[in-house]
Amino acid sequence: MNAYSKYTAALALAALALTACEKDGDTIYIGSVTDPSVETTATDIVLDENNLEMLALTVFWNENGDITLSDPGVAAPSNAFTNTLQLSASEDFATVYEETMGAGVTSRQFTAGELNSAAIRGGMESGTTAPVYIRIKSVLGPNVAPRYSNVLTVNLTTYLVDLTIGAILDKNQEDTGRTLALTDRENVFAGFLGAASWENWYFRAPGGELWGTAADPGEAFMLGSSSKGEIWNNWFPEPAGCYYTTVNIPANEWTGQLVKSLSLSGDINGEMTYDRHSNAWSYTFEAEARSYSVSISGLSDIYNHSGGDGAPAQTDVPVGFGGQAGALTFGSSASAVTFDVATAGEVSIVLDLSNPKEWTIGTGSLAPVEEAAPMVYLLGIVEPWGFSDYLRLYNEEELSYGGVHYVESLWGWQVGTEVDNWSDVYKMVAGGNASEGKLAMDAQDNITAPENGTYIFDISLKWLTYKLTALTSVSATGMNDDWNLHAMTATETPGVYTYEFEKTADTPWGVKIIFNEDWDLFYGGNGKPGEMCYKRDGFTGDNDFAVGDTVVLTVDLFNATYSYAKK
Repeated sequence: MNAYSKYTAALALAALALTACEKDGDTIYIGSVTDPSVETTATDIVLDENNLEMLALTVFWNENGDITLSDPGVAAPSNAFTNTLQLSASEDFATVYEETMGAGVTSRQFTAGELNSAAIRGGMESGTTAPVYIRIKSVLGPNVAPRYSNVLTVNLTTYLVDLTIGAILDKNQEDTGRTLALTDRENVFAGFLGAASWENWYFRAPGGELWGTAADPGEAFMLGSSSKGEIWNNWFPEPAGCYYTTVNIPANEWTGQLVKSLSLSGDINGEMTYDRHSNAWSYTFEAEARSYSVSISGLSDIYNHSGGDGAPAQTDVPVGFGGQAGALTFGSSASAVTFDVATAGEVSIVLDLSNPKEWTIGTGSLAPVEEAAPMVYLLGIVEPWGFSDYLRLYNEEELSYGGVHYVESLWGWQVGTEVDNWSDVYKMVAGGNASEGKLAMDAQDNITAPENGTYIFDISLKWLTYKLTALTSVSATGMNDDWNLHAMTATETPGVYTYEFEKTADTPWGVKIIFNEDWDLFYGGNGKPGEMCYKRDGFTGDNDFAVGDTVVLTVDLFNATYSYAKK
């Protein structure tokens, strides 16, 4: 039997009665069902970790033949079989990677990264060469034994994977370069992450399996695997900061422990400062050339499933570091750590948490971080061209800018990053349109203008993308802790809307302005009274009024401002 042949042993399903399918008291039988067959043109495959997106393997299979029933008056169901692709490092498929195929699907293409992951999860060691076995399992229905195709054998060379390290991916499932390390518990990974407020992320386990928030039940901090069902991105709560992050795969949950403060005591006394980009704490002091012994302790808030989306489950939980300067430990209390200062003078002591396998403290300096521009300018969305229309930065990690503006453009528009700088501007890459596209500084064409009207802009200078959504409605929500959508009234001034309400209760989470009744499109606060910002937390102000007061909220969408007034 070669690799492309079907099993010669027939599976006589004519003897299997479908007890749920009867006509005039007669039992209906299935017959004339062919065995599944699977094939591929691949024989020897060497995977390259530097070309993870390269196509490595294509597997084909048939549709299991036609189903016929003993009674021609009864219609056979279409796509009756459930096909599952199985891949294993052993001929008996004792350890197996499985992937259920959709109805009518008869092939599966694997990239180098996907095949490496599947092989490891199927029992193969990373960084080795060995045969892997592939087959199709077909199931007709409950209580019906599965049938298996012929088995393909492919010689595969996998690239080496560090099974003690998992990767943090961004909302687009791109690698961020940040990692978590395997703890002393199986399939439990942990480490410190410098997280932005409401930052979206996924976790890729060492074998390649992707973990995010389980769509069912869709609750924060509850994990699900992409191989077992639909998943959404995870999200860190507000505020941004230093989160000791634990991904517990066996428990299907993750925890974020926000380290709010760290202080030094002993030979040095002072409050340390956290730099999120470097994922390090530091303290500068006048030092002598000698050894110093310090204790590092602080307070934290713990966020997990019991606290909900954004509230900590525990607050002011003590934390501390111990161990040795080059191999620190983290826990609920601190012990003395010794490090050396080689030269007297002003010295910075740095607690480096960027490597989840090796936390260190010693003298050093933090790498300078280039500040993101606080806003970008929309040149040419109206006449005359100028720098008066802008978008505020709302996501520093993604270099994302957003807001609402009126567009009446004759020649298309550009994205500027500095007032009066007409040279360093972004234009549209070929293939873009008025709704969305890619940006580049060396592009030749202005961004195509949409029809005249008011639009919600979303621009990312990290991903070099733009997106415009026509504004169709404006609603307010959150007042009095009421999260229903309340339509706002347009005024005679373009872009200015009002909403009148009675103050009846506290507003603990602030107010948001929702666009198009879409909870993904909204203004929140900017951290400054009277200013709004795209996709930020709710803004405050109405708690200054007394219960029973009638309050008018006014927002200016174009200038991203808000105000309250008692009526």
